Amino acid sequence: MTPARRRAALLLIAVMSVNASYTVLIPFVPELQHRAGADPTVIALTFALFAAAKTLSQPLGGLWVDRWRPGHVAFVAQLVAAAGIVITAVARDPQTLLAGRVCWGLGEGLVTPALYAGMGLLCRRYGLSSSRLIGNFGTAAMAGFLIGPLVTGVAAPLGLEALFFAGAAVTAVTAFGLFQAIPRSGEEGPEEAEADDAPATDGAGAGSAGPWWLWVLALGALDLFANVIYSAFEPMLPLYLSAGRDGSVRGTISVVFSVGLATFALFTWALGRYTERLRLLTLIRAGMTLMALGLAGLTLSAEVVPVAASFVLCMAGAAVLYLTARRGLIELRSAMSRQGKAFGLFGFIGDSGNVIGPIIGVALFGWTGATSFLLLGVLCVVALVGLAAASGRFRGPRAAEPTATAEPTATAGTAETTETAVAAQETSQRPS
Repeated sequence: MTPARRRAALLLIAVMSVNASYTVLIPFVPELQHRAGADPTVIALTFALFAAAKTLSQPLGGLWVDRWRPGHVAFVAQLVAAAGIVITAVARDPQTLLAGRVCWGLGEGLVTPALYAGMGLLCRRYGLSSSRLIGNFGTAAMAGFLIGPLVTGVAAPLGLEALFFAGAAVTAVTAFGLFQAIPRSGEEGPEEAEADDAPATDGAGAGSAGPWWLWVLALGALDLFANVIYSAFEPMLPLYLSAGRDGSVRGTISVVFSVGLATFALFTWALGRYTERLRLLTLIRAGMTLMALGLAGLTLSAEVVPVAASFVLCMAGAAVLYLTARRGLIELRSAMSRQGKAFGLFGFIGDSGNVIGPIIGVALFGWTGATSFLLLGVLCVVALVGLAAASGRFRGPRAAEPTATAEPTATAGTAETTETAVAAQETSQRPS
């Protein structure tokens, strides 16, 4: 296995481990209630404080990545997460349980910008395709979410403590894996060193794109939008599918979400391989259109087949937006020397959608019923109209000053740039 493939594989394994270690908690909620004496409010805080700690710590992790190295930050962050898992496992009172979850969320928040910055380093160090690696990244993340409950079901007889201790050990092992996977000081190629030293000037004159952080805000808003739509589905679809029905619809809900999440994983993987040459705005329009069609379809019937089909369209659109936002950030040349800050800010904005999405979904569905899906679809259409109106009036951020080996250029209407000196010497190595 080539160094590029080996390092990319270690990074993707770490992504799966991070997500699996989170979802493995869900089936143990009743046991946590009994062991820690947690009432429903404490259980709600168990998840809410984790999400808040993860969201709020991402900008801090981003600053740390730029001051230190992504591999070092990922190593320490994973050890912090492992400590949080252990504290959660041994908790016998609500205070210890909540402290463990905050520690766990802090570790996962710190590691997130390190993972993305490490991905960018791998792309530049080995000339890897950013679209392909991001596609693999998204598929690995979704696989981790699906693996967590599966592992719990198989290993449940071991008990909560044994399973969580095993999860903490795996998390600690991934810390060492990430330390090896992400290039460290002195490992950057000459092209990357030149890019870091080059002045990060953004567009000038007509069609100036503005500072790098403006593009980070825009891409973060795109991710926020996608996260709000998906996280709103989590309470809305069960309410929609169960309305007016007698008996349990647990199986129906499980089928719909399993099909949708599998669609996201497959689409992210495929998009990373076949959309590399497409402009970012083209992809954004496609993602918004798929979401709008899926949301409109959800209003037609509450039966499992049409709901699943419409949800598949929505998740396909979410996959397009997921890939586009991250690809735009990795290819944003003016943020190359500050990718930690960029991904920290991006993650903070995007993950906020997971906090407000369920609130919006419950409120909308309680107010308008099935029409709530149509209202969200109208929001997609409004975004599409806004993109159409703005696309002819701005230009993407200009790349850093060209080196002697290649001349990067800007593409009108997008935040992307053509391949730089590293990509001009792109090898045939690709992550599997």
